[in-house]
Amino acid sequence: MPLFLPGKKIMRDKAYEQQVNDIQQQMMCELEELKEDIGSWKTRDLLAAQRALQVVIESLVGVSRYVYLQRYGISVSKSRQGLDGLLNRGDINQNDHKLAMKMLGFRNVLVHDYLEVNRAIVESILKNDFYQDVRRISSDLMEVLEVNGGDGGS
Repeated sequence: MPLFLPGKKIMRDKAYEQQVNDIQQQMMCELEELKEDIGSWKTRDLLAAQRALQVVIESLVGVSRYVYLQRYGISVSKSRQGLDGLLNRGDINQNDHKLAMKMLGFRNVLVHDYLEVNRAIVESILKNDFYQDVRRISSDLMEVLEVNGGDGGS
């Protein structure tokens, strides 16, 4: 259940924002490098790609929760609640929300159904640069804070 903190001004955590940016940048570099070598992947490369995708998707979940807390003073614990709340308030568009939900579903496969991960899907995500959308959506959400601040849109 979401925790609502009415009237409480939440301070921006610039260190967290920088950490998220840094880890996303690092994972993007790793994924780019792995993409170049897809034809010659060993098992460790597939596992590295899976882990990098998991981390970058998790960072999007973290950013959505953070932006939701900053903008509206609502702390959520479930992975999709921040994204859903931001969609309902117009801070993320329907297409990006749908894409984020697909990536979140894929993250769930990576984490919970690791025996069922399809190598072709991992390769397709890299070949088609779908992982770049995670970075773009995260950046767009952080831009919401830059433009509107953490003031609930007032």
